[in-house]
Amino acid sequence: MTLGTLSRPTAGGVPEALDAAGGLVAELARTLPPGLAARMLDPADADAMRALRRRVIETLDDPDHYRVAGEVGDFVLDHLNTKGVTVGLFLGSELVAYGALGLPGPGDHNRGRDLPLPEAELPLVAHLSSAMVDPALRGRGLHHRMIDWRIAVADRIGRRHSLTTVSPRNHRSWGHLAVHGVYPKRLIDVGAKGGGSLLRLLVHRDALAQPVFDPATASLVPVEEIVGRGDLFARGEQVWCRLDQGGRWFALFGRARAAAV
Repeated sequence: MTLGTLSRPTAGGVPEALDAAGGLVAELARTLPPGLAARMLDPADADAMRALRRRVIETLDDPDHYRVAGEVGDFVLDHLNTKGVTVGLFLGSELVAYGALGLPGPGDHNRGRDLPLPEAELPLVAHLSSAMVDPALRGRGLHHRMIDWRIAVADRIGRRHSLTTVSPRNHRSWGHLAVHGVYPKRLIDVGAKGGGSLLRLLVHRDALAQPVFDPATASLVPVEEIVGRGDLFARGEQVWCRLDQGGRWFALFGRARAAAV
């Protein structure tokens, strides 16, 4: 799928995203395995989206991989053309996957503050809020397509900063995002509804940046030890990818090369 371009002089919101999504949904549909169809979701799909979310969350290998307690607001309704847009994949009439893109406006919760971004760039933020795939359809590249589609919409409407949070233990999810240039850059405590701590990786992609890994700064950290390596993030390192070393997963940390003068 071809990504969008940052062609807008100012960042667009939900109406602009819905306008941009038309052609991008058609493009997405052409890449799907046989039998699957794609369309934008609307408030009438709220129950189906909630049902899919329950089905996926109940079958996670680790409950920490997705915690509803870390969400802000009414996640489903907010992403059905109110504060964001969502594409759905269907097998017949059944919703089997979705990708939700949050478009924070003035006064809304904005992950750009956690990076932190300059105040002037907060309107350029899009949240790669959530993507879920029915367990029966995993392994077909659908999660990658959901990432690609949401980045394309964000780019098309001038939202250059794509951010979200991911459990450090969910290396499949943050590893997929890193493949698309959405890299873990910080560890943050997002809190939990009702109080308590909830530690998450903050992942970020800047459409106007093309970071290049500096191998001289490389280090491998077992994925289960990432939560204790805030020192690496504090030194300006990020995670570039996950690597399988003899059946054990590692995060590749390091800095970006300095820009050529």
